[in-house]
Amino acid sequence: MTDSERKAAIAQKIVELDGLNMDTLLYGHNVKIGIVQPKEQGEDITQEIADRISMKMMQMTSQNGISGTGAASGFVLGTEIAQTGRAATGTAPQKMTVKYDLTFKVVNIVTGDVYASATQEVTGVGNSFVEANQNFVKEIKNTPAIQKMLQTASERIVKWYDENIETVKNQVAQAEADGNFALAMGILSSVPEQAKGAFLWASSKQPETLKAMLHKQAADMLGEMESVIASAGDEFTPAAGAYFKLIPTDAPEYAKAQGLYTEYQKKCNVRRADLEAKAERDEQAARELEKVKMLYDHEEELANIEADKVKAKYQAMAAAKANKSKGIFGALGDAISGVSERVFSVADVAGAALTDKLGLGDYVNR
Repeated sequence: MTDSERKAAIAQKIVELDGLNMDTLLYGHNVKIGIVQPKEQGEDITQEIADRISMKMMQMTSQNGISGTGAASGFVLGTEIAQTGRAATGTAPQKMTVKYDLTFKVVNIVTGDVYASATQEVTGVGNSFVEANQNFVKEIKNTPAIQKMLQTASERIVKWYDENIETVKNQVAQAEADGNFALAMGILSSVPEQAKGAFLWASSKQPETLKAMLHKQAADMLGEMESVIASAGDEFTPAAGAYFKLIPTDAPEYAKAQGLYTEYQKKCNVRRADLEAKAERDEQAARELEKVKMLYDHEEELANIEADKVKAKYQAMAAAKANKSKGIFGALGDAISGVSERVFSVADVAGAALTDKLGLGDYVNR
């Protein structure tokens, strides 16, 4: 990308994240609801539009204190979409309009029960039907009816966990027996704090399951660590340290990871020393050195953000794969949405609040 293209892309990512509470998505112990990808409908509800609607639903959940990322929740939010109008105006200049009724539903995927629902009428206007459909998504709002729906669903979800702790235990045991520790960890992470008995058990179970998950994913994490370091060259990035700290010390991959990270640190230190030598006589080097120092000063905080994203990503991928072939979503959609993965990609802005505060915009952009 050119510099202007890169800035435009970053700006668009920030717009897409508007309304998403990353603290809720990644760190909360609140109720968790997965997001179902809406079904495509001809040339109007395309994959792009379905993805944008998924992001809107993710915003709704996070704005209401509900997480939709990184856990294998037994509950999903989806929407049935009915087009009620599609026409060209008779005015000049001519505009294209589309109208839809969206029925949002929270569904228990274990029983198939609908826990709450709400309907919203939405209109989109544009110079073409493509633009009209893009604009109708912008008009989907977190209305009082949506808020009430999610509150009702949350209360019923907490009650379900209170009454079905044995079901949760069996789900975790089956996932572990299958060697799918990321899914097991996702199920454990989905238990809300409000369900006190189930949450206490899940919290006590998480350390051993997380350890097993990290062992299972160690080879993948090493591969991603190698990719991050190769891309970084001699520039410092906390993502490399995040992968390194997640690889267990007793895993076969650890020795290679340690050597790789040690060499990477040497490269970064050489670059830092070079910037320090140039800083007094080179204004650009001085500015770059200041950014590097700030990254090092907050290395632990930024690495923890990256590590949480890595763990949540593996859990989300396992949950999506596990639910993809269940075929129980009917008119809501075909499968669990890939929106979680998109959030992790977009959320290289996830540390935006921290990095903006620290003046580390360039780290976010990279």
